[in-house]
Amino acid sequence: MLLGRAAIYFDEVARRGALRRAADVLHIAPSAVDRQIIQLEEDLGTQLFERSPTGMRMTAAGEILIDGVRRWRRDLQRIRSEIDNIVGLRRGKVAIAIVEGATEFVSAAIAEFQRQYPAIEFRMQVYGAQGVIDQVLSGDMDVGVTFNPPDTPSLRLERTMIYRLGLAVAPDHPLADRTEISFSECVSYPMIIPDESLSLRRVLERAWSRHVGGTLRGFAEVSSIGLMKSLSMRNVGAGWLTAFDAMTEIEAGTLIFIPLQDDKIELSTLSIVSASGRNLSVPALLMLQHLGQAMENHDVPIV
Repeated sequence: MLLGRAAIYFDEVARRGALRRAADVLHIAPSAVDRQIIQLEEDLGTQLFERSPTGMRMTAAGEILIDGVRRWRRDLQRIRSEIDNIVGLRRGKVAIAIVEGATEFVSAAIAEFQRQYPAIEFRMQVYGAQGVIDQVLSGDMDVGVTFNPPDTPSLRLERTMIYRLGLAVAPDHPLADRTEISFSECVSYPMIIPDESLSLRRVLERAWSRHVGGTLRGFAEVSSIGLMKSLSMRNVGAGWLTAFDAMTEIEAGTLIFIPLQDDKIELSTLSIVSASGRNLSVPALLMLQHLGQAMENHDVPIV
């Protein structure tokens, strides 16, 4: 029973923390989920969840079991993908964790990938830079695209690309004709800055402290790359972004990107990552290769 319906139900309850939320995802009645969990507990002779009015929390036995269940589900998906690959179907699913500033880069890559492999499906979620790492290492996501990943043996860097920090401005902004700009030249213009929830904020703060000093300030502090671009396009101010953040707008000419010229600014990177030692499915491996090729084709230095 474990390697079947009960294992899937158990995994969903563990993820959602409640019978009803798991049942909604599985499109079945909560009572059916509960019966499977109870039967599983009876088969194993131990309680897997602590039940309370607010939800379901795994016991120590449940924590041990969930690792095995998720490994089994990943291995089964990988095996199915390999079999499909043998017969030329190239179908399956890929889970990708993306840092917000890289969503346009990944979207463009997936649009091309989908034309080559229309049977492959995607699950994509946006996180902060560390959130991407956490999701990949936990096994919940196959592939991660994130800024400045840590140097750790548990993480495999598939490909890395250097990017530059800069200002995104409307075509009629006073700085729009500049090819580069220094921090000292920016302070006299209204600036739109990322808030603490965006990974870009930490990169900007370190550079600001080194070159200008004092506290980073802008007339608007926002939690969304999309809002920063929207404000910049309306010439409300100059937004601190990277070229990755506004690929579509830069190509369309609705935003002008002006990179910083300061030589001592710490280099930042965008990396494709996966978990070391983990066997990825054929679709995930194909996606890794495709993202790496997209980086290589991009007009930015590659490490």
